[in-house]
Amino acid sequence: MTTEFTARATPSGDGTVTVTASGELDMTSAPELITVLREAIRAHGPSRVDLDLTAVTFMDSTGLQVLVAANNDVGGGLQITGTSPAVHRLLRLTGVLEEFGLPQERSA
Repeated sequence: MTTEFTARATPSGDGTVTVTASGELDMTSAPELITVLREAIRAHGPSRVDLDLTAVTFMDSTGLQVLVAANNDVGGGLQITGTSPAVHRLLRLTGVLEEFGLPQERSA
């Protein structure tokens, strides 16, 4: 059973954009996240993008590539504000937690 992927961007008054994603982030759903991130960056020119992955139940290497590319698109200003246990584990195993402003251990 797959979980439908959704992503939406919400601009803030402080010059940031929050993108909230849910579902499974893999090679079939990654284009949707890419589109939402790029449109938000193009439309709002944020100094930082906050990405909430708390409701992402699965992420593969394609999803990880999207995060790295988006981080480059905003000059290192992509901050992940929340992760599910599965996503946090993947980010820890690949050594990119600090790059996205996350601690080694996931807080409950």
